[in-house]
Amino acid sequence: MPMVYPPGQGKSGEYLMRLWRRYLELFAEREGNVEAQIVVASYHVAELFGFLSLSLDRDGKLRNLIMERQEYFREGSRRAEGFNDCLVNATFALYNHMNTLCHQFSARNDSAESLIQGIDEQVRSRMQQARQLERAAAALRAAFPLLSLMTLVLGEGTSATVAIRQVEGRFAAASSRAGTDEDHLLNALYRLVEMMQIFVALSDFELRDQVQQIASVFKEEDQAPDLQLKLRNGFCRLFELGHLVTTHLDEIIP
Repeated sequence: MPMVYPPGQGKSGEYLMRLWRRYLELFAEREGNVEAQIVVASYHVAELFGFLSLSLDRDGKLRNLIMERQEYFREGSRRAEGFNDCLVNATFALYNHMNTLCHQFSARNDSAESLIQGIDEQVRSRMQQARQLERAAAALRAAFPLLSLMTLVLGEGTSATVAIRQVEGRFAAASSRAGTDEDHLLNALYRLVEMMQIFVALSDFELRDQVQQIASVFKEEDQAPDLQLKLRNGFCRLFELGHLVTTHLDEIIP
């Protein structure tokens, strides 16, 4: 499977390179077991976005919350029994970290804070009595508008708004057609990957070529006939995009 290999420099370069190598090694070890590869990719996504939120917490105001959410994910990893448990653990951890990141990107914006709170109340109410797959889908569906908001903030004053709205439109259209939890899960994951492409490119135009390489692989993989293959590929590309922007920000943020 072709992958873009990000550099390992910056303050946390050693950790980020270790995370990347562990992801590749574990993924290769589970060749032929798609469920296990989904767990590898989704767990690394969860770990990565937790690290990103912590690295952006320059004043330490959210440190306790971030570390609490990281520990919640680790405890969930220890207790998980089977694929569905692991999927819920990873997707909810990703949602939690997107929630933190959205607060960080939209600080002091009352309307954004109100939106974040509304999404949080909605997703947590859905979690109470939902089935496992429904909970995983709800977590990713709630993560999407948070990433969308962050991308809008990052792209304010640029032409990227059109592309952002197009991805939001695809998310809404597919949501209205979705008949199963699997449909909702896959739609949310795919739209997260698409929105993340815009987010990474906006973070620095020099990353656009690498984003395009990942996007090309993602487009080719969309031909996969099986739901689990699509989930695996989506989490893989989300990890690569997240690792790319996290590595870059780690290099440039003092």
